[in-house]
Amino acid sequence: MKSGFRFVIWLPLLLALPEPVRAWGPEGHAAAGDIAESLLTPAARKQVRSLLGDRRLGDYEVSSWADMVRGSKEYEQYYPGNGRWHFVDFNAAEKYDEDFELKLPGDGQDIVTQVGRWQQELANRENPAPFRRDALKFLVHFMADLHQPLHCAYRYGDMGGNMIPVHAFRGRSYSISADEAPEHLPDLHSVWDECMVYELMAGRPRAAFAQDLKAGIGSDQVRKWSPGDPYAWAVDSYWRARKEAYRWPDGESLPFKWARPGMDLTSENYIDARLPLAREQLQKAGVRLAHLLNEALDPKYTPPAAPAE
Repeated sequence: MKSGFRFVIWLPLLLALPEPVRAWGPEGHAAAGDIAESLLTPAARKQVRSLLGDRRLGDYEVSSWADMVRGSKEYEQYYPGNGRWHFVDFNAAEKYDEDFELKLPGDGQDIVTQVGRWQQELANRENPAPFRRDALKFLVHFMADLHQPLHCAYRYGDMGGNMIPVHAFRGRSYSISADEAPEHLPDLHSVWDECMVYELMAGRPRAAFAQDLKAGIGSDQVRKWSPGDPYAWAVDSYWRARKEAYRWPDGESLPFKWARPGMDLTSENYIDARLPLAREQLQKAGVRLAHLLNEALDPKYTPPAAPAE
């Protein structure tokens, strides 16, 4: 084990994933799935069980399945272009005025469109069970991806931070650097995919981490976060990227230089200030995933009313 890792979670699974791995890591997807499972109605939970059997929404085989099949020739036949479904390219460097509007690419090959598509396919009881099972797994995964801020934003062609090198991530619970782990060179995107989640977990197992996230979600949060649609949620993630993920805590923009060695992110200069955002985005993903699943699987489901202003 490299000295730069204070702990490693599911490392064999991470290494086994097809390249490129660009989403919340398995732990983040598991947490969002576990939160959603706890908020399903009885009718929706019964439908989920009928499709997944003993599997749970947060299980790796469910919540990270879309990453497992990404790049697979077999699944490219069934779901052509699925590698593009994990993100949407909204330009975080674009100047804006009062008429500024974020526009989808228009070809349907984006995460916003795919979330809506797979919710509809899941809701259609005439679809074959295996197809609905895939629809469920796509939806679980994409709803988490939608809330990773850098899946909804990019600057200057940086591919959502993939091209912005990070030399070291020095958190209070988790650390990695390019010097100590050159086979896993960090970048800004992977910081948000994985490093921030590991720092939030602080070495705790999946169940304890999910329970901690769920404990911070009250009825007011459920009512506040459930309304809306995938486009509105993606726009919110975009602004979180533009105003926070792409900025130092003092408001200055992070560098967009592509050459290594890259920047050092520490608890003091970036990490601690951005952990609340990472935590809330995972919580929102779980709450909103439950909302979409309840809509799709429970005809009697009544969405929670938004709290009074």
